[in-house]
Amino acid sequence: MTLKLTLLATASGVLIASNVGATELKMQTFLGANASTTKAFEAMAARLKDETSGEVAITVLPGGAVVGAGETIDAIQNGLLDGQYTAPSYFAGKDAALGVLGDTLAAYPDSATRDRWFTEGGGLELARALYAKYDMHLVCPVYWPPEQIPSKVEIGSVADLDGIKMRAPGGLASDLLSRAGAALVTMGVGESVTAMETGVLDATDLANVALNVALGMHNQAKYSVLARHSMAVTEMSVSMDKWTALSSENQQKFEAACNAMSAELQTTLSDEDAAAEATATDDLGVTFVAFGDEDASKFRAMTNEVWADWGGKSADAQAVVDSHKAFMATIGLD
Repeated sequence: MTLKLTLLATASGVLIASNVGATELKMQTFLGANASTTKAFEAMAARLKDETSGEVAITVLPGGAVVGAGETIDAIQNGLLDGQYTAPSYFAGKDAALGVLGDTLAAYPDSATRDRWFTEGGGLELARALYAKYDMHLVCPVYWPPEQIPSKVEIGSVADLDGIKMRAPGGLASDLLSRAGAALVTMGVGESVTAMETGVLDATDLANVALNVALGMHNQAKYSVLARHSMAVTEMSVSMDKWTALSSENQQKFEAACNAMSAELQTTLSDEDAAAEATATDDLGVTFVAFGDEDASKFRAMTNEVWADWGGKSADAQAVVDSHKAFMATIGLD
């Protein structure tokens, strides 16, 4: 009996000791529990826990589990959350610089080119300095696919947007679309599906093809328009206290896991969009339209107008604008 008690006490001591250095993080994502992004985050969290022998333990919470998408920074500062996987554009009303960081509109031809700004153009360092002002650390940007506009009417050019009744969520993308003449309406995602059915809306600015199809947008909208009007950034970030509590080795493992998840999502989300496009074309009769080079140039010029206005809102916002423009010049997009 004495030996058994001794062994139990020893085993308990080992378990307690193994958890002493553990850092637990409650992190909320921006989409629901069944979204591919949420599932990828859960898989990343499990791998990271294994790779750090339990020292980094992330609890992944789906969008809205604790607070709304636009409230997660406040929740992190108040201790309700420890981190987030989200889009900076949700905080455009809080900080113009986060709005500019969160959506590069038509500045770049695709997300992969834009994401080079983070790795080659000093964007990651600039973004981390901005997040540090909120006592947060940006771990890494995460791939998000090109967004498309489900529409009941054909939109083949910037000029075709004039007078189109469109749902838009606010921020820089809404600013760009309004400059093109679209008649914007602010409403929730669920409401916009009904509004498309009743004729209140002609089109909606929402998400990528797979999400648009899954949400039923193309039950009424027989066009999907790649206007490159919005090129959202998503990211993973944590409170600075939690980040500094990690060892240097675990910080490196966290960042590596985040970047690996981003690379995996580029494949997963691209495959899902391709499959959704095939389904929409074959089963729903949807026609896919992409703006040509001339209209891409027009939208890029309008993006510069939007940047001029938003950059004027704060020094931080202007710094993000200037950094993008400098990088674009080096790759021939000026």
